[in-house]
Amino acid sequence: MQKRSPSVWFALFLWSVLILRFGYRFGTGDQVELLPYTLFLSDASLYAKDFFIQGLHATVPNERTVMANLLLPFVDYLELIAFLGQMLCTVFLVMGLEKIALRFIQNRYWAWVAVATALIPLNDFGLGNVEVYSECLQAGGVATALIVWAMNYFLDKRWMVASLLMTIATFIQLLDGLDVMLVLSAILLFAAMAGQVKWSIFLRFIGLFGATAGVYLLFILLQKSGEAQVAPEFIFEVMFKFRHPHHFIFASFPTKKVMVFLALTIIGMIYFRKVSKPLFQFLFIGSLGLLFYIVATDVFHFIPIANFQFYKVSQWMKFFGVVALLAVLPLFLGLSIHRFQLHFERWMLLAGTLFSFVIVVFLADKLPYQVPFQIFGLKEREAIICIAEEIKINTPKDAVFIQPFENTELKFYAQRSSYVEFKANVRHQLFVQEWYRRVGEVYGVNKDSDAKGFALQQQSNTHFEQLSAEQLLALKNNGVTHLLYPIHCIPAIGKLVVKNEAYAVYQL
Repeated sequence: MQKRSPSVWFALFLWSVLILRFGYRFGTGDQVELLPYTLFLSDASLYAKDFFIQGLHATVPNERTVMANLLLPFVDYLELIAFLGQMLCTVFLVMGLEKIALRFIQNRYWAWVAVATALIPLNDFGLGNVEVYSECLQAGGVATALIVWAMNYFLDKRWMVASLLMTIATFIQLLDGLDVMLVLSAILLFAAMAGQVKWSIFLRFIGLFGATAGVYLLFILLQKSGEAQVAPEFIFEVMFKFRHPHHFIFASFPTKKVMVFLALTIIGMIYFRKVSKPLFQFLFIGSLGLLFYIVATDVFHFIPIANFQFYKVSQWMKFFGVVALLAVLPLFLGLSIHRFQLHFERWMLLAGTLFSFVIVVFLADKLPYQVPFQIFGLKEREAIICIAEEIKINTPKDAVFIQPFENTELKFYAQRSSYVEFKANVRHQLFVQEWYRRVGEVYGVNKDSDAKGFALQQQSNTHFEQLSAEQLLALKNNGVTHLLYPIHCIPAIGKLVVKNEAYAVYQL
């Protein structure tokens, strides 16, 4: 195995390319479940009537507790901390991936191609819509940056360091850490059974994790174990098939992505069977675990297993398959890439990094694709963020909004409560029925709708934009005070508060 040091210059360059390709989010997307919660922990007067925040905080600890509290000391500098955090997580992730690739790929540049291939053209080709890279600072991105180094230490047989990193990763993002830890523990268990490592090593490896992250996981489970008001099958239909099919339901995954993942997994197992027993076992155990998970979830709707979202291991399996492919394909095809002089290489990577950000700042509207660039002042280009900032100024602190189906900008930038959101939903089973009722009330969709998950957007917004005066009065009686509408829609009732070129706010 090669043990060359990874390149921070390449990591910085690839980070800039990832920003250029996938954009950058701050206060929107997945951060809608994190940053507003951090604001709430800092100021409990915020989000007093927000269904998601109040439901999330009803159980402490919860899946956002650790990450939100890590950000809490920096609540006045969240924009800067989020940007630096996303950069550092990406750099450490890329360096960790490169270090794994360099163990099996002789030429550094082919190792770089392997990492870049896994992160860019094959982004989202893991199963369950999970990926090691995130375009914003979130718990999953921090966890994967730790896990990749835990895997490196695991391959170096530094078991306790690996266990410690997996423990920290699990505290930050429960399932990212737990699922990979289960596979690594199984690998070490088989090694102990075969007499290749001492049983004491295995016991210390799982003992450190169990006595720390394991206890935390137990607290989380106990907090979520309140008596449900509805049948388990209803919870499965709503939370797994209606809200999160892209994460949990194998039958809903695109065939192309499944076939690419299977091909890479097979290539990985064939290659690593002879060159790396731990990675072969990771792919083999991961495959068996995925098969078991698919049957338990898709066929038997068994929620205790489905909750593990075991597809979290597929993002790593995909990468190992790419490494295997790039380890043999260039040799098979007789391809070669010659090294540049070190100083010239660094200047090229630095120039590439700067060029990527020049495009982001000055030429983003010329790109053949549209992604958000919510980097400091660049985010003010987005009308939805601008109207949210106006809402913060022009509406009372206890205002309660309904908004378009896909909207994630309102909560953080306006610092106002939402009656219900499709993106930010409370996962505690005690809140499922009320969340589902509110989604139907505002967006007119349910578990029997033809579409599922975020494919419901068009149907939901059509209903939302056509709410009748009677429906809006009923929502007002339930606590809704304000509406955020596209500028072309005028609600049946309501007084205009503020508007811009794309959106308008009305008070009921």
